[in-house]
Amino acid sequence: MAHNDFVEAAKKSMEALSLRAAEIDPQLRHIEAAGGTIDLEIYTADKIGKAVFCAINLHDTGVEEATAMIWPDENHNFPILWCNMTVVPEVMNVPIFDFVPMMDYVVWPGYAETYVACIKDLRDDALETLGDTVIDKATNLPSLSVYTLSPYKVVATISDAGVAKVPLVAKAYVEKYIELWRQAAPLADADERDFYLRKKAATSKLMKANDPGYPFMVDVFGEEKTHLVFDAVF
Repeated sequence: MAHNDFVEAAKKSMEALSLRAAEIDPQLRHIEAAGGTIDLEIYTADKIGKAVFCAINLHDTGVEEATAMIWPDENHNFPILWCNMTVVPEVMNVPIFDFVPMMDYVVWPGYAETYVACIKDLRDDALETLGDTVIDKATNLPSLSVYTLSPYKVVATISDAGVAKVPLVAKAYVEKYIELWRQAAPLADADERDFYLRKKAATSKLMKANDPGYPFMVDVFGEEKTHLVFDAVF
């Protein structure tokens, strides 16, 4: 997949955020084992708790996974940006693109107007960009993490030819996300902030506990390092 192309494209699109490198255990920046590698970078910025870039390569299976995520800080409840690309050679190529909502948008309809409605256009544009490389535009995500996603998520199966188009889709999502980031104001209402912090913590916990790649990574990198990587990403 040249997963670094995906990660680097996403990172380059985020230049307006003025990302600053965050302190992490140096051992986690590059992990190399007999069966694979992990490259992990974490940054922070104004209004952002962490921006995560992670590329995983499992040699024996040829599986590659690349992730670019942004988590808002404690005082801003704009969505989590989740861009992910998983390639299992000769089996499937599955991109995930979404703005993971951090509020109940039935209770707070204004949140839906600002942060959910725009996802529909991004989804439609993403599927148009991927074009006839899309094999299944409604692939089921084999993880309870699907509970966290918006109704306009992109979870698709694409052909090998579509993988090269994924960085273009990531760029579009990042550019829209930066618009929302610029407009985001600190939470002023105590009840909203309390709900947001609970939702953010629960989302982190659910994603961390239900990633389908966890057992495969444990086999290659061991439980301790895999756990630390998941703590950093989610």
